[in-house]
Amino acid sequence: MVNKILVTGATGNIGSEIVKQLEAKNANFVAATTNGESLIGIETVKFNFADNDSVKNALKDITTLFLLLPSHPEAAAWGENVINMAKESGVKHIVRSSGMFSNANSDLLIEKLLGSTDKFLKESGINYTITAPSSFMQNFNTQIVNDYKAGAIYQAADNAKISWVDTRDIAAVNVEALLNPEKYMNQTLTITGSESLNYQEAINQMNEVLGKDVKYFAIPNEAAEKAMSDMHFTQFVIDLLISLNNSIKEGRFVETTNTIEVVLGRKAITFNQFVNEYKNAWL
Repeated sequence: MVNKILVTGATGNIGSEIVKQLEAKNANFVAATTNGESLIGIETVKFNFADNDSVKNALKDITTLFLLLPSHPEAAAWGENVINMAKESGVKHIVRSSGMFSNANSDLLIEKLLGSTDKFLKESGINYTITAPSSFMQNFNTQIVNDYKAGAIYQAADNAKISWVDTRDIAAVNVEALLNPEKYMNQTLTITGSESLNYQEAINQMNEVLGKDVKYFAIPNEAAEKAMSDMHFTQFVIDLLISLNNSIKEGRFVETTNTIEVVLGRKAITFNQFVNEYKNAWL
């Protein structure tokens, strides 16, 4: 049977890089977008988690599904629904993008949400690979780029260390699982960089490359919540990000793994390498 892949979240941080890498490998795949918007040179299909007809149509003739759920209050229910519909449609394998802090029994919202979907998938009977990445290096040139340019970064993460990982590496591991599902069948692949850095240590590396003197300031959750509220974040997203901060402060992100070396046969992209390659974003 020919392996035909469907990539959900095809315009996101991980999904867009997966699409790029699959295209480079001339893989047989379809990119799923929420409203069916087209991507130049790529076969696309509408896939709206809240629209069962679009999900059913997108899953036709698909053998391997890349499943990345949005940050939404209905994410867990949508995940269960898509997994069930994938089984009914004849999908043979699901590569599920989760997080290294996934835990269905956790009191922290983000860990519990990710963990509940992982648990449902494992118990569903369909073959799976769960990819569980640490925090993205690319957060520095997207979410906090303006703070860096302004000279100070404020995060509710204390001085906790994080095993930052480049989204290009995350995508590459997912691509390997999508193209070789039997090799990674019913496994969880925890994806991290090769070193753990707290915010100030990471910023110091940026400063060295960019010739700046940006500082990191640890702030309490209450200050972070107010800042996000002022930026009109939904309460769900605020709660999700505060729980992520708590997960970081409890040391969930310190661990480093050799998954990238084992799966890709090369070293993980280092934070210093990332900074040098993206330095124009902070100038």
